[in-house]
Amino acid sequence: MILPMVLVLALAGTLWGATFLLLWLDRYRTEPVLRLVLLTCWGLLCALALHVTGPVTGFVVGLDSTLGTLTTFPIAAGIEEELVLALGLAAVAVSHYLDGPLDGAVFGTVTGLGFGALQTVAALHAGWAPASPLFPLFLTLMRAAATAAVGSSIGFAKLALRALPRVACALAAVLAAGLAQWALVAAANGVWNTWGARNTAANVVLVLVTFLLLVGVFQAALVLERGVVAHQLADEVALGVLPPWVVSVLPSYWRRIRSDWWRRRDERREIARLLTSLAFRKHQLRGLSEERARLYGLEVGRLRQRSRTLLALPPDAQPVAGNGE
Repeated sequence: MILPMVLVLALAGTLWGATFLLLWLDRYRTEPVLRLVLLTCWGLLCALALHVTGPVTGFVVGLDSTLGTLTTFPIAAGIEEELVLALGLAAVAVSHYLDGPLDGAVFGTVTGLGFGALQTVAALHAGWAPASPLFPLFLTLMRAAATAAVGSSIGFAKLALRALPRVACALAAVLAAGLAQWALVAAANGVWNTWGARNTAANVVLVLVTFLLLVGVFQAALVLERGVVAHQLADEVALGVLPPWVVSVLPSYWRRIRSDWWRRRDERREIARLLTSLAFRKHQLRGLSEERARLYGLEVGRLRQRSRTLLALPPDAQPVAGNGE
């Protein structure tokens, strides 16, 4: 029992630190440690509340203490739990600390880690003896991946100006996450029934699948964010507002966090903040009538002016040759 608990806590801590690093590398505001901690606590509180109040089901309820495996996991359970977790993510989405899909994936991951880690540790403490130490890792990663997908969808939904598309996108993500968890548990039970619950190779494959799903969520978030930023900044370059090099630097997260395209880190972070904010805000305004766009576009004009001013400030602070020109 001690080994699975240690593995779960070590995995949760490692993923928590990795997701924070993603924000820190490109963070243009104060690193939101407090928000990450609060969302982790939100996941913990949700797990505790659902266990105490008697949810539809949950891993503590759906564990087979005799065989050390999972039992049934109704679709309603996953939807219910992801819906509760999404409430905390939606509250963060109204702030400026959740700007897009990548931020949402990070916040969703830490929320899912808090939820999954507590439920798994509680099950171990209650006497569940997993047939393999890899079972708890599978459960924790599955929670993290599902909630990361919900968070990423909420971040993407924030790019919509109207409330209705935002709500529809978030609810669709909650439904998809619940279905995905049900499918994963069903697949895991099928694997265990076929090859045995103690088959190390089969359990390693299950853990790798859930880990790749989590990585896939982050990759999808990066692709979505890159597409929005690239398209909108290309328009600004065509209008003569921004220099051409921004399109080869800013849309790419990995390029953006490098230091070779702008010498000073504080200015580099401010440029990233202004240009990504400009791209996201323009994306929100797409499809509006000319009259409404005139009103909502005032902020776009302000961001344009600030971006041009900042890029023109230090005469010696230019992109290094071969890295964005």
